[in-house]
Amino acid sequence: MRYFQKMISKESIEEIRSRCDIVEVVGSYLPQLRRRGSTYKCNCPFHQEKTPSFTVNDARQIFHCFGCGAGGDVFRFVMEYEKVDFVTAVSLLAERVGVEVVYEGGGAPEKSGNKDVLFKLHSDAALFYHRILTDSPDAAEARRYLQERDLPPEMVKEFQIGHAPNEWDGLLKRALKKGYAAEQLEAAGLVVPSERDGKTSYYDRFRNRIMFPICDHMGRVIGFSGRIMNKAEKGAKYVNSPETLLFKKNRVLFAFDKARKAIVDTRQVIVVEGQIDAIRCHQAGLSNVVASQGTALTENHARLIKRYADEVVLVLDADAAGVKAALASSEIFIAAELAVRVATLPPGEDPDSFIRREGADALFSRVAEAPSALDFLIDAYQKQDDVGTEAGQMRVVQAVLNFIAQCSSAARRDQMINHAADRLHISPKALEHDLRRTLRAQLQQRSAHAAVSESVQSPKPQKTYPREETALLELLVHHYHEVHPLVQEFLPPYLLSDPTCKKLVDILMLDPPETLTDGFHEHDEETQKVIARVQVEESRSIDAETTAVELVQQYILIFWKRYIECEQAALAQRTELSNEQRFKETTRLRHDLHSLAKGWDNARPMLEMRLHSDVDF
Repeated sequence: MRYFQKMISKESIEEIRSRCDIVEVVGSYLPQLRRRGSTYKCNCPFHQEKTPSFTVNDARQIFHCFGCGAGGDVFRFVMEYEKVDFVTAVSLLAERVGVEVVYEGGGAPEKSGNKDVLFKLHSDAALFYHRILTDSPDAAEARRYLQERDLPPEMVKEFQIGHAPNEWDGLLKRALKKGYAAEQLEAAGLVVPSERDGKTSYYDRFRNRIMFPICDHMGRVIGFSGRIMNKAEKGAKYVNSPETLLFKKNRVLFAFDKARKAIVDTRQVIVVEGQIDAIRCHQAGLSNVVASQGTALTENHARLIKRYADEVVLVLDADAAGVKAALASSEIFIAAELAVRVATLPPGEDPDSFIRREGADALFSRVAEAPSALDFLIDAYQKQDDVGTEAGQMRVVQAVLNFIAQCSSAARRDQMINHAADRLHISPKALEHDLRRTLRAQLQQRSAHAAVSESVQSPKPQKTYPREETALLELLVHHYHEVHPLVQEFLPPYLLSDPTCKKLVDILMLDPPETLTDGFHEHDEETQKVIARVQVEESRSIDAETTAVELVQQYILIFWKRYIECEQAALAQRTELSNEQRFKETTRLRHDLHSLAKGWDNARPMLEMRLHSDVDF
């Protein structure tokens, strides 16, 4: 962690931190975050729980989970949630708030871990494939294919479309000459290892394919999708990069980096299925289009979209598979509190062919007139079921109930109930009654799944700290000026048993609580968790009857009592003492414990004598 701190300037880190409101950042990942008194709470994203214990403190810009112990500042949250290192978390947040990351010594580091190497490797590979497409005589077939698909040079350049040469190791040889290792290429998913006679060799994963770079939402290449040019060729139509340190297919949407500004401006994202579909839409002026790349949409995709948009429009095929995919995706987006509409195309058409045949305005109209996902569901079921029969009506009603049950907003559920009741010609009251029954059944099912999951995999127990010592830290953080003089005078460091708590108390004896946040990333992860924990909430022991000063006095007495009892135990083991010496020491220790038991006013003179005596206790 300190290594990264040295690489990124402290000024950059602090500027990014100052511009990032942790409630806003966490809320973009966890829409269920809600204010509870002076803090914000929701279920923890890092472990399964039924009662919310994940807490965000707006005033101190810290989060902490009282269930699993996770905690930290806004950088730590992004690191934990996105599963990235500190440098990447800083970059993500910098991009979010429009701050340029400045590195000490100028420029960015050549190497700060595997991810930076992989980013550079993917960027070089994309450039290599693109140059092959535009310059190599061997790519004539690829250029002809793109011309036949009516993809103009400006779109090829904008999306950096390339061509993988029809060679066994074309990319491999090029990368090795540039100083990359074969193992790095394997980690990037660009080459495949082959074992023969006990030796490992490598060959290119992508050969003789049109190459579409896949970028993260910051525009960095993290993977590729390679498409065959001739349907008669053997092999899959598309070959995608495997899961790597950078590429997680359930978190990435094609063209999201290019669509992001338009998505933010319109608060709407249009989702199509294929890369060429997305490129064609961008060419036609629909700049807020992304592609699912033929994979099922997931909750992670919904979370990504939720950060930037309020509405999703799905543009999918009208066949049975497209309808099924649209319904499944709609439920995921509804659960993420996104408005969802579904636009369908004529049979046999996709956005690419539809725009080329009918023009961009035709697709604009389809999108503008797209019905809500609820209407789409009802229409789809009414086409496949005979709603004139009781059984058909029951199937449609149950499908509607299952769909509405995904929505967490009571207000939106009420609107959907009224609309669905009107469409199905039934009473809203009856539909609402059945919905409550459906919600109860789903809750019981989730509870059963959670119980099974917890029994199969118990969460990793978090490290425990002495309650009195973390409570003392809470008092120092929240009532610093009131309690600092007492702690400094009457609580020597050797009375604390936990090294982390002792270290933080030592820091607070020299500097105010703001120091803990300012130097947050100079501490190890466990220390960061303790800092987050004690800053999130004040000690709950303080009330109208007990002041912070009185409470810290009680803790000082507890620590001294614990220490003196240890002295008693040690005294019993000292065989070199005479009976007279033993009696004298035993009497003194009992007297000190008696003073502690009588309260602060009686104990204070004894503590002052101990602390200012030259006697080595």
